[in-house]
Amino acid sequence: MLMTSISVIIPVYNNASTLRELYDRLCHALTPLSDHFEVIMINDGSVDDSWQVICGITKGDPRGVGICLSRNFGQHPAINAGLARARGELTVLMDADLQDRPEELPALVNRFVENPELDIAYTKFVMKDGERSRLTSRLFHSLYARMTALDIPQNLGTYRVFTARVRDALLDYPERAAVYGPLMAQMGFDYEYVTVARADAVGRRTSYTFAKRLSLAISSLVSYSAFLHRVVTWAGLILTTLSTVFLTVLVIQYATGYRVLLNGQLLLIGITVLTSGVLLMTVGVLTAYTFRIFQEVLARPRYHVSREVGDGLDKPTVS
Repeated sequence: MLMTSISVIIPVYNNASTLRELYDRLCHALTPLSDHFEVIMINDGSVDDSWQVICGITKGDPRGVGICLSRNFGQHPAINAGLARARGELTVLMDADLQDRPEELPALVNRFVENPELDIAYTKFVMKDGERSRLTSRLFHSLYARMTALDIPQNLGTYRVFTARVRDALLDYPERAAVYGPLMAQMGFDYEYVTVARADAVGRRTSYTFAKRLSLAISSLVSYSAFLHRVVTWAGLILTTLSTVFLTVLVIQYATGYRVLLNGQLLLIGITVLTSGVLLMTVGVLTAYTFRIFQEVLARPRYHVSREVGDGLDKPTVS
C-alpha cells in the first residue's frame, strides 16, 4: 500500500445512472493503493438526479466530496473547480460515464512508484475490433498536433494521473478559456503514456456534439496555436501577390494591345467576391482574438459553487 494521498476529480453532467457504480469501483480500486484518498464529483448543472446521487454517496462516506456549480459552465471550468478543491499528492482526472475504468488505476499509479521523476501518466485507449473513433475527434487531434508541433496521440483519453506539482501549475494559469488537454501537453512536465482498455459509455449519449467539438477546436487553436493568424497572413500575402501579377498583366496587355485575359463585369465581380471573402475571414480571425482578450480583461470567475458536501481530505480553511 502506498502512503501517497490521492484525489480523484470527476466532472459530472447528467450521469446519475453511473455515479454509484463508479464510486464503488473507485473505492475498491483505491483502497489497496492508499489509506488517504478522496473522490471529488463536480455537478456541472445536470438536469437529472446527479446531485441527489452525489449527496447520497457523500452522506455515508467521508471520502466522497460533492461540489454543485450554480449552472452548467462546461467541462473545463468544472475540472478547474475540482483542481482547486483537491488535496492529494496525486490527482486523477476521469470521466463519469464508466468508459474510464477504475480498475486501470493501479497500473497508472504504479508508474509513479517505478519512476519518481514522473509528473503525468496519460492514458491511450485501445479501440475494440471494428470500432472507430469519431471522425471529428480524429481530425481534431491530427490537425491540432500538426498545427502546434506537439506529439499528441489521436486516442488520448481524459483519464490521467498527475502530481500535485502539475496540479498547482495548472491553477497558476488564470486564463478564462483554459482547455486542459492542450494546456498540459505544452507545459513541459515529464510524462508517460499508459495503454488501457476502454469500456462502452453507460447512461447517456455523449454531450460533445459536432458543434461543441468544433467550438473546442477553435478555442484551442486561438489559445494555444499561432495557426489561424498565420493562415490569414498567408492568404492576404497570396491574394496581394496574385492581384499584383494580374494587374501587371492587364497593364502590359493594354500597352501592347495584345488581349489574352478576360475582361468585363464577370471578372470584376469574381475578384471583388474573392477579396471580400478574404477580408471577412481576416476580420473574423481578428475578432476571435479580440473577444478572447476582452474575456480575459473582464476576469470573470470561471464558475460559481452553490453547494458543497462531504469532507474528503483536509478541507481548505475559509477566511
